[in-house]
Amino acid sequence: MYGAPVDRDDIMCTAGATHGLYTLCTQLFKAGDIVFVEDPTYFLAQVIFRKDCQLTMVPVPTDDKGMDMEALDRLMTEYKDKGVTKVSEKRPYRSLIYLVPCFHNPTSRCMAPERCERVVQLARKHESLIVCDDVYNTLSWIPKPDGSFDDPPQRLFAYDKKTDTDYKGGHVVSNGSFSKFMGPGLRLGWYEAPARLHTILIESGYLDSGGGFNQFTGGIMGTAMEMGLVEKHINNVRKYYRDAVAAVCQVLKDKMPKGTKFHEPQGGYFIWIELPEGADVSTLRQICMDEHKISFLPGHTCSPEGNYQNCLRISFSYYPKEELVRAVTVLCEAATKMVQQ
Repeated sequence: MYGAPVDRDDIMCTAGATHGLYTLCTQLFKAGDIVFVEDPTYFLAQVIFRKDCQLTMVPVPTDDKGMDMEALDRLMTEYKDKGVTKVSEKRPYRSLIYLVPCFHNPTSRCMAPERCERVVQLARKHESLIVCDDVYNTLSWIPKPDGSFDDPPQRLFAYDKKTDTDYKGGHVVSNGSFSKFMGPGLRLGWYEAPARLHTILIESGYLDSGGGFNQFTGGIMGTAMEMGLVEKHINNVRKYYRDAVAAVCQVLKDKMPKGTKFHEPQGGYFIWIELPEGADVSTLRQICMDEHKISFLPGHTCSPEGNYQNCLRISFSYYPKEELVRAVTVLCEAATKMVQQ
């Protein structure tokens, strides 16, 4: 599914990516420890960090190529003594870096390769753990010249090479999920993680008590993969999303108010839309809900500091193409009317 080798010794099953993220936070970090996040980022990850785990969230600015590495380096230096001050065998990292590097939530952009290399270097330098929500990687419809699908961008875990001279035991975890491409009710995912993290997690009472996570569903999905059913299903989903996104983006190009910007994705679930400066997305959402029974995610909910007041995220993962086109047409008309007033 990645188009690249995977070492089975790096894999550990979870009960989905949300469970995987929460488990890493609670097993490796404590209240008050530092987590660096993209701005914008996945809105519910903020709830996990801030409310559930009481971590100190530090937003890092982003651009079209991903997280700003100079800003990250500067902030990690600034916060060096405000989180874990002494690493140990059980707590080998000073801080956490949370990323969605491939088909980002909410923007659907992919982190540039040179930044992938740089963030691994910074994690090693500052003794930090990078946790990647790699839940959209397989939902890629990047085209080849012959019209078939190309491989998704290389996952960040592959940049943390064991053969590097400065490899220090591993600083990246790929947090994957079957839920995004097979069905949300499965609650099955996986870690691709370095050996030292496997040891910490295997020795935890949380895992030891149940002997693992979601073993029954894991067995079913393992058989489905061996039979080729998962690969076939993913290819069908990629074709459907490709066609749905093309139709939706054409409506956005034709009908959104002048000055609107958006990135046409080649994978993932989302389209990130930037309305003209000064547009009130919260008001627009209320109008759409009250008058048209449609909704979207306001951009400011994706920002730890409430930025992106004129941005919104729409999801194309659930509804039929015709319904998506209808809803986006209504959204465009409502946005144009509001901007012109």
